[in-house]
Order: sequence, then structure tokens, then C-alpha cells
Amino acid sequence: MKFLKILFTALISYIPSAWSALDYNIKYSSNYLMPAYVHFKADGTQYSVNAKINIPLYNIVFLSRGSQTPSQFKMVNYQDVRNGKPYALSKISPTTIEYGKVKNGLKTEALNLPTFDLFTMAFQLSYYDKLPTSFQITNGKKLYPMENVKVNKREKQIEYNKQNVTEITYTFKTGNKDIMVKKFAGEQFPRYIKYSRDGDDYELEFSEFVK
Repeated sequence: MKFLKILFTALISYIPSAWSALDYNIKYSSNYLMPAYVHFKADGTQYSVNAKINIPLYNIVFLSRGSQTPSQFKMVNYQDVRNGKPYALSKISPTTIEYGKVKNGLKTEALNLPTFDLFTMAFQLSYYDKLPTSFQITNGKKLYPMENVKVNKREKQIEYNKQNVTEITYTFKTGNKDIMVKKFAGEQFPRYIKYSRDGDDYELEFSEFVK
């Protein structure tokens, strides 16, 4: 029995870190001076992202959830909620995707590509260290296909809080969109997200963990 206990403990220690349960509450600062509060959970079978952004006249919440596989977050539902009311959403089944502004009704199309929102895409990269070669991003209102994507990855040593850490940067470009995600080695959440489109930049940078 003692041998079996030791063997079981050893096997547990080799379970890939991608299957470790995570529950983060993170505050990000932004280049628009409006912080984002992101609650990310993943337990090996399900994941969810709840991102709250307070801007003048709007309390915006981006909600996404889905299943978790050994290599990918598979989103099944995304909502853009403004002042407590659904503004836009995406519903994903194994074969179709519904999306659009709620007031205009939803369009239905065949599901041909894995689908992420911006936050799920950033956590996919920082959690799994990879993206599908082709996928699409949705903001609820529209779909943005990103095909034959090549993610460039580089590492460098930086000083953070008086300690040397390895910063990992992921970048890729598709059409008029440039995306950058950064994390520290050994971590599974993004410390920096940058989304550029037609010369406009939207940046989020890790500020602190919050309760």
C-alpha cells in the first residue's frame, strides 16, 4: 500500500500544468485610462472569463464560457452586456454559430472555424502556449476570420519587482489586425494584451490581483 501511495503521488506530480485548476481575479490598466477587471476560471473541463470595464455612461461586461480540452478552450457562449442588458452575443453549437446585436436579431452560419473572443484568445495563448492555425474572433456583433496564422514567440530576461523573470511575447498579424500577448514563464495568464486595428491600439497591462 505504501508503494502504491508513493506511485500515485509521483504520477500526480506529472499531470500537465494545463490541467491545473485556476481562479484569477485580475485588474488591468488600459491606455484609455479605464481599468478592466477580469475573472478567469478553468478547472480542466470548463472555463469562463468575466471582464468588467467601466466607461462614461456605460458599465460593460464581456462574458465568455465553454469547455476545456487538453489543447484548447472551446467557447460556446459570448455576451456583451451594457448597463445590465445584453447588447450582442454569440451562441456556438458543434455545427453552427449565432451572432449579432440583440435588438437586430441573430444571424446563423455554419461553424467552420474555432471561435474566441479577444479575452479567451489571450488566455488561450498564455495558458496553452499556442493557437489553432486558423480561427475567428467575435465581439458578438461580427465574426473576424483569421486564417493561416503564424504566431511568433520570443523570450527575454527582464527585471520585475527587483527579480529577474523570463518574459514571453506572442505576436501575430492578419489583415489589418496586429495582436500581442505577453506573460511570464511559469504563469498561465496574460500580463499584457495589445489589439491594433487600422492604426488604433487597445492595450491592457497587468496591474494587480484583486479580491
